[in-house]
This record gives sequence, structure tokens and C-alpha cells, in this order.
Amino acid sequence: MNRKGKLVGKPDGTSKECVFIEKVLENNYTALMSAKYSGWYVGFTKKGRPRKGPKTRENQQDVHFMKRYPKGQAELQKPFKYTTVTKRSRRIRPTHPG
Repeated sequence: MNRKGKLVGKPDGTSKECVFIEKVLENNYTALMSAKYSGWYVGFTKKGRPRKGPKTRENQQDVHFMKRYPKGQAELQKPFKYTTVTKRSRRIRPTHPG
């Protein structure tokens, strides 16, 4: 990542601009932060284009990469449920007794 925030490929890969810190976030996703420019993250748009470092934040979906579960908790996760949502209908939420 250069000083303008663009992701660039250097052939030698020895500069501090090529080093990224892997952060495991609260939602168990992984974000890659630049070691040289603190607060700049590696992120990609929906179309796969890289985003500039100053325009990324830790809480953006563009910088969340791999879903990681804490050790031993992958089996404890509930199975994913699909819901049908159309423009005319709303998702039916379960009512909580209370």
C-alpha cells in the first residue's frame, strides 16, 4: 500500500509498505491493517476492485475477509436458516413471550 492508499505490488516485498497486520475482529472476521499506515485496511468493492486505504474502516463489510470461529466452537454454531423475503412481504419475526 503506497502513501496514497493504493494497493501496489512490489517485486522485492521487503519494504514496510508490504507488511500487513492480521486482526481478528469481534464478529470473528479477519481484517488486514497496514503496518506502516495505522488505521488503513485492505478492502475490496463488490466488483473486486481494491479500495484506497484512507477510505476504509474496521467496521466496513469490504474489509472483512475470512470467517473464523474460536477453537472448539465451530460445532456449537447453529445451522444457517434461509428465509424468503420478497418486496411485498416482510420477514416474519418470532414473537417473544414476555
